[in-house]
Amino acid sequence: MVDHLTDYSETQSSCDLTIRPENVFCENGEFASAGLIEHIAQTCAARLGYYNKYVLKTGVRLGFIGEVKDLSINRLPREGETIETTIVVVQEIFDVTLVTAEVRVGTEVVATTRLKIAQGEQSEEV
Repeated sequence: MVDHLTDYSETQSSCDLTIRPENVFCENGEFASAGLIEHIAQTCAARLGYYNKYVLKTGVRLGFIGEVKDLSINRLPREGETIETTIVVVQEIFDVTLVTAEVRVGTEVVATTRLKIAQGEQSEEV
């Protein structure tokens, strides 16, 4: 649910996605709110996957959405638009990561939220 990991650091990462009509979350020319949440979660997954594989040099671990909080959607993205989501790590405790997320179309903020992501077992070896 991401096209590219566009930025990475240990505390902040960004991914983009162009909304295509064949996307399962595209309804009547708009990207559904569930798609926004999934794209945010996949941005978290891309960050964690990159961190585990290339920084820690361990296997990629499975991740699970533990909580979505304070979701605010200003508008739904439309077909053909490219969204870019930036997540910022607020806190990491054991295998749970709390992030804030901002989704933009160009410079327009279309959604914000907070997510808790829990990491599970390692899913593959390096």
